[in-house]
Amino acid sequence: MALNNPEKSNVTELATLTLARLVMNMTRRFPYPFLPEISRQLGVSLDSVQNVMAVNAGVGIGSPLLGPIGERYGRKRVMMGSLILMMLASAVGAIAPQFGLFAGVMIAFGIVKMVFAPAISAYIGDHIPYERRGTAIGVTELSWAGSLLVAALIVGFLLGAFGLQSVFLMLLVACLLALAAVYRYLPADHPNGDAIPSGITPLATWRALRSNPVAFRALTFTFLFVIANEIFFINYSAYMETTFDLALTALGIVTVVIAVAEVCGEFAVIGFADRYGKRRVTLIGVAVSSIGYILLPVFSFSLPLTLAIVFLIFFMLESAIVASVTLYTEILPDARAIMMSSYVGAESFGRLVGGALGGWLYVTLNNFSLISTISTTIAFCSLFLLWRFVHEKQI
Repeated sequence: MALNNPEKSNVTELATLTLARLVMNMTRRFPYPFLPEISRQLGVSLDSVQNVMAVNAGVGIGSPLLGPIGERYGRKRVMMGSLILMMLASAVGAIAPQFGLFAGVMIAFGIVKMVFAPAISAYIGDHIPYERRGTAIGVTELSWAGSLLVAALIVGFLLGAFGLQSVFLMLLVACLLALAAVYRYLPADHPNGDAIPSGITPLATWRALRSNPVAFRALTFTFLFVIANEIFFINYSAYMETTFDLALTALGIVTVVIAVAEVCGEFAVIGFADRYGKRRVTLIGVAVSSIGYILLPVFSFSLPLTLAIVFLIFFMLESAIVASVTLYTEILPDARAIMMSSYVGAESFGRLVGGALGGWLYVTLNNFSLISTISTTIAFCSLFLLWRFVHEKQI
């Protein structure tokens, strides 16, 4: 359903959802810039902390099992419950700087996020008309890049001045503020009990997806596209370092380029997806980023040109991802939480497969040009699926 007073209500609700998503993303992204310092404060090796973060990201594979509970209990209730669980986990993390506690808290964050994220996307799909949904999704997705920026500024100070426990206390307060905003500013929503089975089970999820063949094709597109990007992403830094003899600080500049590109991609969706079509923006983003994979090694003679290609890749990649999320919110309108949790699962599984395959290709081929060609080939397979089987007029 659409809101009664969309002009006023949508602004307040989008601000609330963006704040909630910002906090949620901070729980995922805050450790990455500071992994060495966190490992020192915990008294463990760096790879131990890295393994925890890998599990934190990998639990998203289970999203189709838990994410659909929003269909039964309502999106707002699920968001509030998730924030309460994040507060409890943060409180545990603030007890002591111990590795076991840190690992448990980060894994808990990952589990809660895979329930929370589909609920937000489904809520937007329920309340924002499709013709304006690209802008809404784009605005809330600004929290992805924003969470890294905010975390880098605040977490860096807290880690150095007060230690890791203070970071979890900050997250607890942030979750409390987001919880208060969700409770105060988001209207209650009511599940559509006639649209789904009475029990939220894997079988119920399967039946909901089977009711629309486009859903499976869209999820396969996501799976393949994420594999292609992950193969490229885990190998590009080694290529940049060896090709241009970059120091660690210079590699940090590359990361900044990527972050800026992501923000620009999100703004592109805000500006163009509703006007020119979500599917069209997704197709263009996939096509251009796919070509960028294979073009990057061609410009190995010039660092500025290479950085320009990196910017283009991640600009178009982020545009494609955010626009596709908007597209997916209308594939199963009567079971949005099921569709969006399945999307999270497909994306997480793609990252897992792409990461493993990318590492194997690096060891086996030791040739970034060939690896980029493989990424481009897989990405174009995903592009064909989207172009051939997923049409905006069908949804």
